[in-house]
Amino acid sequence: MTPHAAADARLAIFDSRRGWQLGLLGAVVTVMLGAIFIIGGIVEVNNTDLISVSVDFYVFWAAAKLALQGLPLDAFDVTRIAEMAAVTHDDWMPWAYPPGFLLLVMPLGLLPFAPAWAVFMAVSCAALLLATRPFAAGRTQVLLGAALAPAILPCLLVGQTTILWLAGLMAALAALRAERPILAGAFIGLLTLKPQLGLLIPFALIAAGQWRAIASAAVTTLLLAAIPTALFGTAYWPEMLAMMREHGDTVRNAIADLNLMISAYATLTFMGLAETTALAAQWALTALCAAAVFLTWRRPSISFDLRAATLLCAIPLASPYLWHYESALLAPAALFLTRAGVVTPGRPLTVLLGLAMWLSLGPSALVLLKSGAADVFRPVFLPLASIALLTCLWHALLRPRPAATPATPEETH
Repeated sequence: MTPHAAADARLAIFDSRRGWQLGLLGAVVTVMLGAIFIIGGIVEVNNTDLISVSVDFYVFWAAAKLALQGLPLDAFDVTRIAEMAAVTHDDWMPWAYPPGFLLLVMPLGLLPFAPAWAVFMAVSCAALLLATRPFAAGRTQVLLGAALAPAILPCLLVGQTTILWLAGLMAALAALRAERPILAGAFIGLLTLKPQLGLLIPFALIAAGQWRAIASAAVTTLLLAAIPTALFGTAYWPEMLAMMREHGDTVRNAIADLNLMISAYATLTFMGLAETTALAAQWALTALCAAAVFLTWRRPSISFDLRAATLLCAIPLASPYLWHYESALLAPAALFLTRAGVVTPGRPLTVLLGLAMWLSLGPSALVLLKSGAADVFRPVFLPLASIALLTCLWHALLRPRPAATPATPEETH
């Protein structure tokens, strides 16, 4: 039996009635709650003079409408964005994305706000379902349970991009496993549309010697920069860089009060550490995560699933700029740990860990909606992600192994 077939076989634990119930119920609850919230937004818009509601998606929608009017640079004006979406709050909600992402969301500006929000979330979920399919071993309950896990609920509730970004990463991992590095690189290049989550991907590719994937990613990135620049003009880039600097300063000045930011940097500042000290600690953690990914991906004897889980657990820990909805990366990491034989009924503690990763901050998002308590995310995420990454590293690098056997071709990719 090949390593991939063995990993697929481990998903047989979900063939029981309880496994089906877990996968289907989790997906149904996630979609139902997300749909209820979006429908609530539609009702709110229809029953008032509003044209949008105050969720993150309004920034994407307003920027798309400005671009369609021939005013793409106006998207960097926070006041202009708020005016276009007709919101009245004073929250700092900037547009700071590359031109390729603006080109991607432009069609959404043709729709009213609520349908655009629903379409964006539906397309994102469909993409994640397709990208997760190669790892579900043909099991519907596993596919639905993993791709529509409660962990993605915070993304659905605010209309963020993390589900779509995660779909791109899963597609890249599937292409790497299938020994299609050019395709993998193309998907990785697409991830640069939201670059802050991609800090560790180059470490994995370099460690694994995936030079064709790196070249493909570089070409894709250049095309994603060149084509929309030809449409929006070269002035887009200095405007974007200026907004990124302003946004960075704004975040640093308010970091202790940003309760929806869950990075180690934000958490340590919230706990009373000086901002500069917390940021230094974050960069030290980032370096450790990069080393963990590099060491894991450079060893072909480590299963692909365990390497993928390590990357998915390390990415959110490595980013100083991390919001609550980006905790969704832990759900597919739980799937890979199950495929790797780490999460197994024979180890009850790992089952609890896998379940916690699958839920991630979904329950906390519901607490926020019900009570308005915005301090429910930080105490959960950092310990959970840290335990998950340490579990990956223990099984990948530290756990005693049987005598080594020659690596098969499947194990080397």
